[in-house]
Amino acid sequence: MISTLAAWLSRSDNRANLFALLAVTLFATAGVGAFTAPDRPHSAVETERPENNTLIALQGYESEGRVIEVNPEGDVVWEYDRAHDVFDVEALGENRVQIAVADEVPDGECPTRFRDDGHENCVRNALRIVDKKTNGTLWEYSWFDAKLHAHELHDADHYTVNGSDRWVLVDMGNDRVFTVNREKEVVWQWNATDRYERPDDMGPEGDWTHANDVDRVDPGVFRVSVRNFDTVIDLRVKEGSSRANDSIRVEPVVGPDSFSERGDILHEQHNPDTLGDTLLVADSENDRVLEIEDGEIVWEYGGSATFDWPRDADRLKNGHTLITDSYNDRVVEVDENGELVWSVKTGSLPYEADRLPGEGSDGPTADEKGIPSKTENASVVRERGSWAISMVKYVAPERLAEQAFFFLFGLLALVGAGIERRR
Repeated sequence: MISTLAAWLSRSDNRANLFALLAVTLFATAGVGAFTAPDRPHSAVETERPENNTLIALQGYESEGRVIEVNPEGDVVWEYDRAHDVFDVEALGENRVQIAVADEVPDGECPTRFRDDGHENCVRNALRIVDKKTNGTLWEYSWFDAKLHAHELHDADHYTVNGSDRWVLVDMGNDRVFTVNREKEVVWQWNATDRYERPDDMGPEGDWTHANDVDRVDPGVFRVSVRNFDTVIDLRVKEGSSRANDSIRVEPVVGPDSFSERGDILHEQHNPDTLGDTLLVADSENDRVLEIEDGEIVWEYGGSATFDWPRDADRLKNGHTLITDSYNDRVVEVDENGELVWSVKTGSLPYEADRLPGEGSDGPTADEKGIPSKTENASVVRERGSWAISMVKYVAPERLAEQAFFFLFGLLALVGAGIERRR
């Protein structure tokens, strides 16, 4: 049979017919997929459904950011779509949600200093507390910046001091961390230039620190992800000081603590959470989730065969891990045995997920629960192909981008058929 097939393929006309048939099949598969694939979030794996709903922040590929709440079956039961980009989302109570958003604003509507600054449009960053019943804004703190990319508000954390509300925010565009009160007054702030030197060849609007996360882990201690340094630091703040800038001490937790050096452990991380003495973090560019203790990896999960740019991981109280797998457009839940038991395909580039009622990431460590490490990397071809498809999503309709694989190889097959015909 093999010799017969080889003899058949040795004829150019037969090869051309085969290539043509393959091209038609691939293009048809892509077309059907592009126009029949679900365009709403939907359940993908339901081995073990969670007991509660899940909040998901969708950054979006092109001004399609929103927050969705999905039930255990993966159906959307609430949606907030009043922003271009959405990053952090956190439940503050049964009917209140805290959301970090960024809206691109036309130059004509920007403050004067940003209208003719050489950048197209400007960005309005806002921390909003939203009423889920009405989607109305109950409280908001906002500011403008030069442009959207690398100038967004990615995270904020609410806390109280002597019963008074505080919010600590990371200001990516101005390379600072600061706290405001309910009256929207800045209580203290820390600028990266207080400790680090900006590279000589990078202007003030360059993507230098890319600070993307902050959590108050103890009174006066704020843990900050400095993504472009591959570093997590602690800011120790004397919050009663009238000028906290003069009394802030920086302590590196993990990473080289430098913009010019590549991290040995982390590479462009997101959303580190604290589990006692352990750091649970999405090691995004390495396509994995880690637990780090005393500067050493004590647990890892994922790899490029499993995840594509994960940006959030929460350890739930039952020992499961809720992971936002961004470029695979999904949120997954991994059980204490390291098995994927639930997932939702979200579309629109998810950034973060929060299991209700505001569980956050206060569950056990992998060691305490006996969760095994599990990593697997994909081939270079598959990894690069996945990256290319993700990039297409920024400029192509979402469902069409998902079928880029079939279009690409269908085109190659069509070219092959033409070559064989000419031969």
